[in-house]
Amino acid sequence: MKAVIFNGTIEDDETIKAIETDLVGQLAKAGWTVEPIELRRTQIAGCLGCFGCWVKTPGMCVIDDFGRETAKKAVQSDLLVWLTPVTFGGYSSELKKALDRLIPNLLPYFDSYHGQIHHKMRYEKQPKLLVIGANSTGEVDEETFLGLTERNALNFRPPKYAAGIFGKRERSEDVHCFVEKLLKRVEVIS
Repeated sequence: MKAVIFNGTIEDDETIKAIETDLVGQLAKAGWTVEPIELRRTQIAGCLGCFGCWVKTPGMCVIDDFGRETAKKAVQSDLLVWLTPVTFGGYSSELKKALDRLIPNLLPYFDSYHGQIHHKMRYEKQPKLLVIGANSTGEVDEETFLGLTERNALNFRPPKYAAGIFGKRERSEDVHCFVEKLLKRVEVIS
């Protein structure tokens, strides 16, 4: 079983580092192979919105950079983790660029999913999805962030999905329990 962590920190962040370290440890203990990727150390251009990944080079972005790898790694994983500071209720710019570049994993066609219209999936198998936000500044940010992750999960159709926020007011010694609870919710540990 393979897990990939897209770490969206923009600068050194002790809270996110602690969460990532705990994630890697708990997953490794459960027999998972884990690949953490610090996105800020890669070259990922913003999506051009050209739809070339659907019409010119189906299933592959026309931009030849690490964004192609993020799409490949996402679809080849069994668990995909999005780890990000909460920025105005959303993802960091580093994680947002990587997520936009996952569009090649979708098809340009639509179908009904959970009573709503969404893009069809290019690949049959989808990874489980775990989204972790850190350092939110308040209730409004948290509500917005959790709503965003839920909508994105609908688009990516993971077999299991969980999301949570580790707030600024929480104690660092609570990281392990927080991570363990989320991993159980997404059913990758028991």
